[in-house]
Amino acid sequence: MKLRITPDGTVRGLWDDAIDWPTLGRIAVRRASHVEFCPRRQQWYVQSGRPRSWWRRVLQRVLRRPFGEVLHWAATRSSALTWEREHFAPGGPGWPGRGAGHAPPPSG
Repeated sequence: MKLRITPDGTVRGLWDDAIDWPTLGRIAVRRASHVEFCPRRQQWYVQSGRPRSWWRRVLQRVLRRPFGEVLHWAATRSSALTWEREHFAPGGPGWPGRGAGHAPPPSG
């Protein structure tokens, strides 16, 4: 597991139950993404946890469901989870400050 510690002592990384986080002190968790199934397309997708548009952020807060942009489509849940882990890992394309790319819907 890769972790990044900022100068102010903040630890950033992907959640992993291998570390007993609460024993380290107070924790705050912010979702980077959601992995969901699209019944219409019969595919899994990775959706941004924080929408770029302020309107989508309002909808997400009010309706309590994700409204982020689709970042990746996959045939299986495990491949969507693998992509998510690689994308949001420290130093990956989705890591804060690197700018996350967005995947268009699959053709067909």
